Amino acid sequence: MAKKDGGASKQAAIARQDEAIRQQGIRDGTQRVNDTFGQFDDAFYDKQKQNFLSFSLPQLEDQYGKAQKELTFSLTRSGNLDSSARGYQEGELQKLYDTNRTSLADQAQTYANQARSNVEDARSSLITTLNATGDATGAVNSANSRAAALSQPTGYSPIGDLFGALTSGLAAQAAQEKAMALSNGAYKSPYNTGLFGSTAGAVKNTA
Repeated sequence: MAKKDGGASKQAAIARQDEAIRQQGIRDGTQRVNDTFGQFDDAFYDKQKQNFLSFSLPQLEDQYGKAQKELTFSLTRSGNLDSSARGYQEGELQKLYDTNRTSLADQAQTYANQARSNVEDARSSLITTLNATGDATGAVNSANSRAAALSQPTGYSPIGDLFGALTSGLAAQAAQEKAMALSNGAYKSPYNTGLFGSTAGAVKNTA
């Protein structure tokens, strides 16, 4: 004669069935969350990088062009446009341009890396919550909302004055060397590059 268990076996069977349904819901929800986040592929992250470059590089080129004009103006004003100092100063300007361009490229990659990290953090958080609650519908709805937010364009701040130090230096150099020239050497300028006056290091190109 079978022992009575007060319905415990039936309750256990129901619990197992409920858990199986829950686990299936978690699996289905996880797949749907992953599908939603599948739009964030390598092309998406590359676009984040390109978006920043498209924003920043025109500003860099504009500032570089203005710095070149300022340099040419300073050289012309001092009569050193055909001086060897011109090559030196143009070389310094080019080095600064190259440094700034590399820095902007690094920032662009940082934006791409941050976007990747934000997406993965959101996806992982949703799946963790799904595993804890078993609420597949809620997880999918949240995934759609998070994906929409993560797809929004990033706002950028202007890149700032990248050549200010150089152009300010040219202005200061001009004032100092002009003062030295007007004082017939009584005032000693800390600058003696030949950019704004004749020095041994500034060779005129007469060819």
